Amino acid sequence: MNTELVVAPLGATYTPRLICTTGDRLIHPADGRNDLARIVVRWARAWVPETWPARQYFAALGIGDDENPCYRDEDVVGWHLLQPRPDSLAWRVRSGEIDVTTALTAEAEAWPG
Repeated sequence: MNTELVVAPLGATYTPRLICTTGDRLIHPADGRNDLARIVVRWARAWVPETWPARQYFAALGIGDDENPCYRDEDVVGWHLLQPRPDSLAWRVRSGEIDVTTALTAEAEAWPG
């Protein structure tokens, strides 16, 4: 049995069953052609707004905290994976520099509990 962890390809639709690491980014499915649109980035065990439109979107839904906006996996189901920023942990995984197990271990050490 192969127990190696793998990450979803770019453009995949997000579900909580996909493995995402810090630095992975999602875009709202209606905004796929607009990189200034609703985009969130993975930070520790949550998603945070990368753009002002993303923050406004969740505020309009009444989701998140104004001072520390962060969203659960369930809040971004159906969004699409974007290319992560260079040198982020997610970028290092997706470029093959490190494997996902190493990335998840690093995250567990940085954000225990």
